Amino acid sequence: MRPSRPPLLLALGLGAALLPGLALAGHNSSLAQLNTTLSGRLQTSIPLAHSCFSQPNGAACAALKKQLPSAYFRIGSYEGFQNLQGEACVADPADQCLLTEGSLAKPSPSARCNQGVLSRNFVEVTGPADVQAVLAYSRATGTPLSIKGSGHDYNMRSSRRGSLAIWTRGLRDTAFHPSFVADGCPPATHPRQAVTFGAGVTMTEAMTFAHAHNATFPAGSSATVGASGGWALNGGHSVLSPGFGLAADRVLQFAIVTPDGQHRIANACTNPSLFWALRGGGGGAFGVVLSSTHAAEPDGPVTSAIISFPGTPATLNPWISLLAEHAPAWTRAGWGGPSAANLSFLVNPFAAAAAESDLAPAIAFARAHGGAAAVQTYPSFFDYWAATINASSATPEPVSTALFATSRIVPESVFLNTSARAALVGALVATATDLGLATYFMADLPLRWAQSHPAAEADTALPAAWYSSVWHVVAYAQWDGGAPLAQRRGAVQLLRNATRILGRAAGPDACTYANEADPWLDDWAAQFWGDKYERLVQVKRSVDPDGLLSCWHCVGWDASLPGYECVEGLAV
Repeated sequence: MRPSRPPLLLALGLGAALLPGLALAGHNSSLAQLNTTLSGRLQTSIPLAHSCFSQPNGAACAALKKQLPSAYFRIGSYEGFQNLQGEACVADPADQCLLTEGSLAKPSPSARCNQGVLSRNFVEVTGPADVQAVLAYSRATGTPLSIKGSGHDYNMRSSRRGSLAIWTRGLRDTAFHPSFVADGCPPATHPRQAVTFGAGVTMTEAMTFAHAHNATFPAGSSATVGASGGWALNGGHSVLSPGFGLAADRVLQFAIVTPDGQHRIANACTNPSLFWALRGGGGGAFGVVLSSTHAAEPDGPVTSAIISFPGTPATLNPWISLLAEHAPAWTRAGWGGPSAANLSFLVNPFAAAAAESDLAPAIAFARAHGGAAAVQTYPSFFDYWAATINASSATPEPVSTALFATSRIVPESVFLNTSARAALVGALVATATDLGLATYFMADLPLRWAQSHPAAEADTALPAAWYSSVWHVVAYAQWDGGAPLAQRRGAVQLLRNATRILGRAAGPDACTYANEADPWLDDWAAQFWGDKYERLVQVKRSVDPDGLLSCWHCVGWDASLPGYECVEGLAV
């Protein structure tokens, strides 16, 4: 249960007692006209935890406390974000409306429910006309915009203080195409089996739909992330990417409303420059994606290997060293998935008979240190997904936690050089032990796939390192919603230190995954897109001549624009 929304007339200040700081941006008459254009569907946001501040002993608060740990509940509301930085001002512990982790006790009498960085108004768009109306309003009034899909962005790009928000969760149409040819392409174009997902379709929904048609969609590893949003637009890695490529490689077509108000189709034959930019150039810059169409694989068996043991400080370096030594061969054999200090969680659609031999060194290490290896073949990737990734998403999650990431995409050349590989291992050990950050090394890059697709790097906006790398290494810093400012700054300092440590070890040819990047990178454009950034800026100018869309460290980002003070306020 979520609090009921006030009617728009109340939201406009005509008789309403709003939350602190909830006065609306923009001219009231223009906003009322927009609401008329949208048939009364302009909505006012209310922080999810508001009921526990206004009536802490009420039924609405009791229901919220039960639902809040569910990621599925959070994506059902505009105000629901995976991490608290999407709704709270992380640089000001007083500017938030959160139930803290642990007891979920009622707020103290002195606590206030403040708006944080939530947009004061949002539109759950139902199609291109809604998006066009919001863009026209923004152009006429100067009101900044933000775009939210499922709300998983670590870098707070799906919310912006003072903006009017476009929420795409309602766009959940799906379609299966036995023989898809992109719009505008010649009849002789080779057709592909494909699936189309509206911008609001999650990974779980996408996987379920594809499997119902005996097809595999190589989804990312979070059940509630959108299949057409920032995941796909920033590359779209999967545990199947070593063998099947990235979402940026597999996407065949986008439907999008660009900031100039045009409803466009973008593919290799129609608006090809825009299509190129959307394949890795990130979300929030080129328009509002309505749907995406992806090549689908036939359903087939996959083999999973879960290797784990009771880790100790003494096993950390030799374990990571072993994984790093064998990682290039395993990735080229098609093995993908995450590893950490005492586990490896791998899957392969090609090597059912070779699992024990391929992974023998890791299996032997785990067993020698009191651990085990579970090797199992599933009938399809969907069955593997349902038993592992989707099952884990059903467990309760931490409530009101800020989680920030830093990452590097590490080229194969580092792994093939003994001293460079040792330096990488040392950096990962230091990040996990000296800094105390959760650290993972993920085989989710298309190294094997790129061997048979030499034009892939030129076809996308991603840097070349994506196609010549073995690991995507990532570390996380976090704090609870009740943490004081000093603790938050301390966590950010640890994250910044990890950025420097991992950056040195990854070498000059590495790059950074924009979705899991240190939010305070100075050279973010070079890290995300390398020498392709200027071309991306040119594409953006062609579809957004007025600069309507802007988000933190997105293509065309202007640091002088307001709305991200809560990010800037934690820079150290």
